[in-house]
Amino acid sequence: MRGSSGPAKRAPRRSIVPTVEAPFRAATALRPRRRSAVALIGVVLVAGAAYVVGHRGGSAPSLERVPGGPVVHVSAFAHHGRLAFVSHGRLWLLDGSKGKLLQLSGPSGTFVPQSPTFSVDGTWLAYLEASPNGSTPSQLWLARADGSDARAVRGIADPVLVGWSPRSDLLAVAAGPERRTQPCPCFSQTTIRLVSPDGSSRVLMHGPWVYGAAWSPDGTELAVAANNRGGTLATYSIDTGARTVWLSTGPHDRLNGMPEAIVEAAGWWNRQGIGFWAFGYGSIHNNDATPLDVVAAPGARPRPLGQTLSDGTTDAVAASPRGDVALVTDHGGGRAIWQDKRVDLCTPACRPVLRTPASKVSVDPVWSPDGRTLAFAEAPNVLVGPWSQRTVAAWYAAHTIWLDDTATGTLHKVPAAHGATSLTWSPDGKSLLYVRDDALWLLPNLTGKPVEIASPLFAQRSWPQYYAQIAWSAQFAWSAQ
Repeated sequence: MRGSSGPAKRAPRRSIVPTVEAPFRAATALRPRRRSAVALIGVVLVAGAAYVVGHRGGSAPSLERVPGGPVVHVSAFAHHGRLAFVSHGRLWLLDGSKGKLLQLSGPSGTFVPQSPTFSVDGTWLAYLEASPNGSTPSQLWLARADGSDARAVRGIADPVLVGWSPRSDLLAVAAGPERRTQPCPCFSQTTIRLVSPDGSSRVLMHGPWVYGAAWSPDGTELAVAANNRGGTLATYSIDTGARTVWLSTGPHDRLNGMPEAIVEAAGWWNRQGIGFWAFGYGSIHNNDATPLDVVAAPGARPRPLGQTLSDGTTDAVAASPRGDVALVTDHGGGRAIWQDKRVDLCTPACRPVLRTPASKVSVDPVWSPDGRTLAFAEAPNVLVGPWSQRTVAAWYAAHTIWLDDTATGTLHKVPAAHGATSLTWSPDGKSLLYVRDDALWLLPNLTGKPVEIASPLFAQRSWPQYYAQIAWSAQFAWSAQ
């Protein structure tokens, strides 16, 4: 389930505050998803949670409309855990067990929250506060999962979330000080830090240019990519800091045909090894397509899996607990998420999940908690723009959801989830949470009727998109605790 148990699939590799028709990103590793008066239905606070919904007698409202904020179906989320989501540039927490909605604290000014993620046991919530135009370094914030005790973590420069450990309350972040000198790649984080819930942190490793990190499946190590006229992929013990080099390329080596290859960690998967993207030195960040390879053991020869989008806006890779890897491969569509994309399943050999016709694409893979069922979306294959809000919204609305039972090889549709994207499974595999029409929806069971939980995710229904890529996953997290 995204943002809760298991490896932190939902935590984006880099800070994402997307803008419409954003400029090409240079190869920069890990840099990048007011109060109104409230009557008897709530309380406005000066400190702590800025807005709390509560009712006398503890009864939850059926539908809560926050002035200047979201519309939330509080009672429909009863007994479904906690939901953290960004709406109108603020972070909100919906507590399904208490029937409460509250706004979490953040810094003053123009900061925008993004990338909320719950710890594996559902006790803690981490999120970033970022400047929309990148003019001010982002800040790391921590809070208890009920929204209390929200505070900024001091002493960490311009952090980017790696994610919570899959086994403990330990958060990994890439952080500065940034290296801004030539030769490029420039403006990259230079450390990996481990942050405890009390805000204390320690440096696990230093590197010239840190390009992503990934937790080991058992949470005892981190794989880190660092680059300087070549790339190094190494693992570090959480307890001792011991370093093991898995892959190293020099200035005259070629990787996937590219000289002076730069590598970026993509994930660490059971049975497969460590996945990484490879970039040609000095190129832009391969917005069109990036080779994704996997190295099975230290010193092993990398094995290519396919070409995927790698800018972190969309979820291009999903791994099951046993190590089956689903990835959205590109077949000529370039950076456009709606053109010539296909979900492949690597077990370890790769094959298409669905034999889609040329008029269709498949995207958005996500595994059920038991690793047996892969959910994904099928949508029209758009060969020509325009990139208008109306056209992009119509494409997302046309999504059809499929479930692939990998044990039996059977496929079937989920008609009730038509128009869904950014799917998230409940821990028991019986429910789905997803985005549809700029709102979060809950499908309590796969044959039931979906209910809209919270909207909008973006203000004025103006979706920041780059070639139809939208950072939906940076807008919410779900915990069953």
